[in-house]
Amino acid sequence: MADKPEQKTDVEQAKAEKHVEKIMGPAQSVDGEKPEPSSDSPLFAQETEVTETTEAPADTAPEVPSDDTPKEEAVEPAEDAAETEDSDSDSSVAAAAAAANAELEAQMAGSVTAEMPEVAEENMPGTMNEDLDMAKPPEDFSNTVEADVAESPETDQAVDDILRTDADASLPDTKEEDAVVMKASLWERTKNGWANWWSNPWKRYGTLAALLVLLLVIFLVAPVRAMVLNAFGVRSSVTVSVLDGANNLPLQNAVIEVDGVSTKTNADGKATLKGIHLGKQDVEVKKIAFTTYKKEVDFGMRIVDLGEVTLKPAGVQLTYVFSDYLSGKPVQDVELQSGESTAKSDKNGKAIITVQPDDTNDIKISAKKKGYRTDELSAPADLTATTQHQLVSGNKAVFVSKESGTYDIYKMYIDGTDREVLLAGTGRENQATTALPSPNGGKVAVASTRDDKRNADGYLLTALNVVDTETGEATNIEYAEQITLLGWRGETLVYEQTVAGTSAANPSRQKIIAYDFADNKRFQLANANYFTGVQLVGDVLYYTVSSNDPNAKVTFARVNIDGTNKKTLYTDTIWTLLRTAYDKMKFQAPDNSWYEYTIGSSSPTKSTPVSDWSSRYYVDAPTSKLSAWVDVRDNNGVLMRYDIAGNKDTELTTQRDMQSVVYWLNDTDVVYRVAGSREVADYVVSVNGGAPKKISDVTLSGIR
Repeated sequence: MADKPEQKTDVEQAKAEKHVEKIMGPAQSVDGEKPEPSSDSPLFAQETEVTETTEAPADTAPEVPSDDTPKEEAVEPAEDAAETEDSDSDSSVAAAAAAANAELEAQMAGSVTAEMPEVAEENMPGTMNEDLDMAKPPEDFSNTVEADVAESPETDQAVDDILRTDADASLPDTKEEDAVVMKASLWERTKNGWANWWSNPWKRYGTLAALLVLLLVIFLVAPVRAMVLNAFGVRSSVTVSVLDGANNLPLQNAVIEVDGVSTKTNADGKATLKGIHLGKQDVEVKKIAFTTYKKEVDFGMRIVDLGEVTLKPAGVQLTYVFSDYLSGKPVQDVELQSGESTAKSDKNGKAIITVQPDDTNDIKISAKKKGYRTDELSAPADLTATTQHQLVSGNKAVFVSKESGTYDIYKMYIDGTDREVLLAGTGRENQATTALPSPNGGKVAVASTRDDKRNADGYLLTALNVVDTETGEATNIEYAEQITLLGWRGETLVYEQTVAGTSAANPSRQKIIAYDFADNKRFQLANANYFTGVQLVGDVLYYTVSSNDPNAKVTFARVNIDGTNKKTLYTDTIWTLLRTAYDKMKFQAPDNSWYEYTIGSSSPTKSTPVSDWSSRYYVDAPTSKLSAWVDVRDNNGVLMRYDIAGNKDTELTTQRDMQSVVYWLNDTDVVYRVAGSREVADYVVSVNGGAPKKISDVTLSGIR
């Protein structure tokens, strides 16, 4: 076990402790017991004597040597103890307590007598209270404590340091805690406030009167009403229709600005502006090269309609008159734009555009109309004359030409501009190459022997490819011995094919297919060893099956191009099928009897023989409202327009060597082919009138 470290003794500290013990007596323990004096202490002998005295019999009272102090109080405890011994046993507890008190007083008295005999005599019972209450100390009184302190200043300083250190350690500087205040809850405060307000008539009626006055002010004073409603997020709006002062036509891109928000008018010259604060606001309508319109408007909760606002031109005005390239008729609603300046043509094709003057450069203007090519126009700033301009169809013409030595597919606008090769030939094509554009001009179906695909006998197979007119990308659909394009119906291409590698008596040697490019679906509409007649009328295919195949069922049937509603109309041998009108067909039976079928009926009826053995070839317009066909008269072809709803033919134009209708360029323009000794070319004419215009020389390719 390690020795305890030697504690150093402070001489001054020892002196101070001895001085305190001399004056105040020995220190007491925490539990209240008095420590035993040391053997060298002057109190030790007296303590021993007091202890022996207290152990003596209770009837023996300790002697206190004093001449002046009465002895009744000193012996009174002993007498009380003797009397308690003679009492009965019920008072034994009280006697024991009295004895203990007497013993403690005797010990204290003995200690004082031994240490300071003179003080003990003066403080004996009977004289103690008198001494404590005396007015002045006795003549022989001396302050021994002050004498001792005066005699030892070092000790006094040591005591002060000890007391100061102990006081600082026992009284730390602690922050005073805030007092806890119990507050009433929100509900209690609200309830008490409401009760106080309701119980006071002056407060109650005064508040109601103030609210009434406030409401009246809000609803009767417009600025206050607007301010309050604005604070609650209420907003107003305004509508306006802006016109061009030059022609009273709608003015596009005019700026409407109110309360820091703005918008522009649409193609109809109209605009609606929302999010406007209530109250009086300045409305401003402006456009480049036009005067500015300003007006103060009081906005309420309802929509403000400014009606028609006309802006007067303030810049350079350019006048154009637009007409159709084929028909020559005015084109209405042609949109002109030059920067922020816009204009629109009226029913006469006239448009006046107001632009910012530019003395250094020509003014660039774009002319745009749906269905037509967008043209870029240029005019000097000082131009004052009216400019005539013809608009050309936005769809390009497509044709086959061998001018390069191979059968190439070309595309160009009908006025001869932007001519380019869409699909270059490979050198394996032949004269049967066919190109047929879709109604919207976005795709071209091409049937040719361009690919090096051959049958078992080494003959080239016909490839069906669909070419994108914008990118020139070609997609192969399939190969066959022969492919005949029957026509487009929207995004669906209908064609007839002769399957490669089949025998002559195979009922699936020929097939009629409908390919839907929109949904990428392929429908087989019919199959036969040989079709004696095929007619595509609207979205319905009519066909007859030949009797060359003894195993095939001879029929005259119909089916929708989506493969639905398939129905047999006649079940006997048919030699030939002729289309005599848009809605009528005739066919001959083996017994030389003739039947006529009306489109939409359930079966054919017997009829008279035909006078003309030629079959009409109708080509429907994209909207299916019109159709066109060629009637041959005296070696001249007559292009006819047929109104499907009105069941009426109208002659469009007559031309020598006109062969057939090729396709519709759009809803109004028809492309037809002329093939004779002088030329083979494609022409275009409008159903709205005007002279035909030549597109280009072409190759006499496989058209129907």
